[in-house]
Amino acid sequence: MSTGLIIPTPPSVSPKASVTALATATTLTSAHFGVNLTNTGASATLEHQLPAAADIAGKVLRFSATAAQITRFQPASGEKVYYGGDGVADKYVQLAGVIGNFIELYSDGVDILVMHANGVVTKEG
Repeated sequence: MSTGLIIPTPPSVSPKASVTALATATTLTSAHFGVNLTNTGASATLEHQLPAAADIAGKVLRFSATAAQITRFQPASGEKVYYGGDGVADKYVQLAGVIGNFIELYSDGVDILVMHANGVVTKEG
């Protein structure tokens, strides 16, 4: 049964977008969205700080594991990352360190949403 609501599909990052390797923990900015990010060169778990959801409203970040290292994405203070219908304030989302895994994060202007993923993705707490 249809509700009559039209829910827009969030954008995805183009496979043709430029690639940026982040081998160390990084405070992400709006410039990191809309490109293909990787962990090429990482030698340990990475924890990236996400900008405020309002600052990146409507933007998508795609991150691919190209090194066998765990990658975490920490939301801005007091904000949530939603995965599987649930979000907990100040808790990270984690991508397992398996080459080929990827995650796409989308900001709706209030929260960060995991929209697409391949491999093991988990939430803290």
